Amino acid sequence: MAATSKSTRSNGNANPVVDDIAERAARIREDLAALGDALAGAGSVQSGVAREAAEHKIDELLKSGEKIVADLSDQYSRAEKRVSTTVRDKPLQSLGIAVAAGFLAAFLMRR
Repeated sequence: MAATSKSTRSNGNANPVVDDIAERAARIREDLAALGDALAGAGSVQSGVAREAAEHKIDELLKSGEKIVADLSDQYSRAEKRVSTTVRDKPLQSLGIAVAAGFLAAFLMRR
């Protein structure tokens, strides 16, 4: 279409309607290009916001996971100390419980 309008201009027979349509088409192309750039920018902004939200959520999950691990570690340490204290205070009772648990485990594994 641009070749047609150039040839008409060089001949001096310029058609104002064709020139107007060509100008409008060029403006529409420019507007579409600008709109595409704006949409691409908006998409990158939204992806940045989503990435930040995901990173924040991951940080929260990691912190809560670390807290849970620390709590479980504390509970395990306390239970270990209680068992050690009980074994030192009542060694025969602890030995009897261990033997009974062993017989029970052997009995259940045979079936």
